[in-house]
Amino acid sequence: MPASVDGPLPWPLHPSLAALLPQLELVQDCWQLLAGRREHYLPRGEREPESAYRRRVEAALPSGFFRDALRTFAGMLASSHWRELPASLQAVISDVDGCGTDLGVFLEAADLLVLRDGAALVGVIPPHHQWPSEGDRQQALRNGDRLSLPRLLLLERRNVLHWHLPGNHALPDAITWRERRADGLLADGENASMQEPPPHPWQYLTASLVADGPGGVGMDLTTETLVADPQAPSGWRRQRLEQRHYRGIRQLPAIWYASHGAAFGDGELPHLGLAHQYLNHFRCQSDYQELLYRTALPVGVRTGVTGAMGSGNGASQQEPVVLGPNTVLDLPEGASFQFVEIQARSLAEHRAWLESLDQGMRRDALIPAAAQGAPRTATEISMAASQAYALLQSQAIQKASMFSSLLQHWCAITGEPLPVQEGPALLVEISPLAPAPKPQPTVTEMLQLHERGIVSDVALRQWLGDLAGVAPASA
Repeated sequence: MPASVDGPLPWPLHPSLAALLPQLELVQDCWQLLAGRREHYLPRGEREPESAYRRRVEAALPSGFFRDALRTFAGMLASSHWRELPASLQAVISDVDGCGTDLGVFLEAADLLVLRDGAALVGVIPPHHQWPSEGDRQQALRNGDRLSLPRLLLLERRNVLHWHLPGNHALPDAITWRERRADGLLADGENASMQEPPPHPWQYLTASLVADGPGGVGMDLTTETLVADPQAPSGWRRQRLEQRHYRGIRQLPAIWYASHGAAFGDGELPHLGLAHQYLNHFRCQSDYQELLYRTALPVGVRTGVTGAMGSGNGASQQEPVVLGPNTVLDLPEGASFQFVEIQARSLAEHRAWLESLDQGMRRDALIPAAAQGAPRTATEISMAASQAYALLQSQAIQKASMFSSLLQHWCAITGEPLPVQEGPALLVEISPLAPAPKPQPTVTEMLQLHERGIVSDVALRQWLGDLAGVAPASA
């Protein structure tokens, strides 16, 4: 079992997920400001004392640039509004997932996961409470029973453990994922007297389509957990908590929300390069702080001293030199004592490299408003803004498509008619990031500037030629 997925699993990971886990862990570490993982990215040096290493790790403070850059992108995508929602979804718009999450907050969280991990799974879980008749269900809804309505599900990529595709370019017919269990609470159907401490922190759910069976065509939703078992090779065994069958569902209500419209389970990490630059900046910043710490004070140097105070008669006869406000050093003739500043030429190199990394991160993050360093031309700023605008527009199209599919699955489960509307169900407004063009002066204003001597004859002819679309005549 892979150790990078927080303990044993009841089945192997999907091969594509197993290959991508190191990259997912890297971007997650950058998102969490390397919490608890600074030792992993700052290894201990050869023969470095433990106390010095601990002080160096504690002094290394990562910045929040990577997380802030992704939040900036998600904030631009959050400028959206939906046209019309089904009545049941509108009724629970402030609690779409059963945990008190607003629909807008839910969509923004999905955007953040996609920007960080390259993809996320968005699904619709059927109602937990099933009633024998529609009248009973409507009465439960009038009484405010939230469990009688579906709930939205958002899973980060590393928690979607396995899936099965019946063919190429086909939708999955079985998906397995995990959800963290509430601390100190038992899952439904679990007997407290049969619980073996310590409880496993995860529960595993599998949604699969069923073509034939006692309940007819539909979807099975199975919930399992792991319990301690000394007889098992891994020390854990699977225990089924419950299994539910939902009739009439012919397609799994799950949407693979990817950054580039990739197939289910696929998708590149769009900001992986930025994460690597962030880690390089963190290491270089740590080295720079360590150099500053070691070169903060000048060093006392004495020359021309031998004997008891010097090193001429062996190290065993050396005496420590104690310096204080009332200390007097009685030096022989020709000896000297002075404080010497450490040159530390590498400080300037580290400082220049830090500035280069900082500018590179801001350039690759495509946030023109936060760009610093050397001034750029208007063309460079416009091209960077156009690139960011194109990426955001592509992501906005993916988001609108995901939301339309989400409404279809919701209405298929509740039996409501899908709202008829012109255009997409979700409108995402991405404002152009390029700065507004500066107003051009009029001909009269240019002639006045020329009369005052502010604009030369050559500049005036060049401007008039550009305005008329005529190439200037060669002298």
